Amino acid sequence: MILVTAATGNVGRELVPQLLETGQPVRAGSRHPDPARWPDAEAVPLDLTDQDSVRAAAQGVTAAYLIVPETLAAADVQATLRTLRDAGVARVVLQSGFGVQGEGNLLGDAEAAVRASGLEWTILQPNWFMQNYNQMFRRGIRDRHEFAEPAGTHRTSFIDTRDIAAAAVTVLTGDGHAGRAYPLTGPAALDRHEVAAALSRTLGHEVTYRPVDDDGFVDFLVSTGESDKEEARGIASIYPPVRADVTAPVTDDLPRLIGRAGHTIDDFARHYRADWRA
Repeated sequence: MILVTAATGNVGRELVPQLLETGQPVRAGSRHPDPARWPDAEAVPLDLTDQDSVRAAAQGVTAAYLIVPETLAAADVQATLRTLRDAGVARVVLQSGFGVQGEGNLLGDAEAAVRASGLEWTILQPNWFMQNYNQMFRRGIRDRHEFAEPAGTHRTSFIDTRDIAAAAVTVLTGDGHAGRAYPLTGPAALDRHEVAAALSRTLGHEVTYRPVDDDGFVDFLVSTGESDKEEARGIASIYPPVRADVTAPVTDDLPRLIGRAGHTIDDFARHYRADWRA
């Protein structure tokens, strides 16, 4: 049995069906479980701030995919790892982030906790998600034909969450990944103007990227109804690595793990075309 935390989130919603396709029994944990979503998975309530729920979800589990919310305290990460270990979980795969190591942030602290947990661990470090554009920026692209970010012309090797899930399947079900950390990127480093061009090609009309400062970013998300000010400020705070070109490198870890190239930004745009036309 494999436990997927945040099973209805960006990566979890892709990982659960991919694991089921391999024949793996899956327990899909989330704060608001939806048994109808994946009839072949076991949907369970799971809140990483509530160790009773973690303990119940971990019973009979051999491996867990751990997605740490940005609001989760380090103490809750450590408590969750202890609970998983005490429940007999042997393997944990942590979803961290690209370029967060040594920054003293939550994901960097979570990596340190996993390494010290006594569990067999693997860490995936994916770069920024392509799916931000059909989720966080969906309304701006759909209604205004634009999106705004405090990223200037700096480049990011965006990755498709379907590919992150495929990498997770490999390390959850295969051998030889214990004690390894994999920085995962898409196949190309793009600036946001190139992202806008890909969206324009797919949608058949011009989509514009507008570089802004943090205040402009907050105003954009709030005005499109995608976020409130507090959440938007929090998102703005994670852009400095983009502006420092930390998110620009392209690695070969993803194709080595999944046996194929990752999806391109054009692949992503074509797949989710309907999201910007709804």
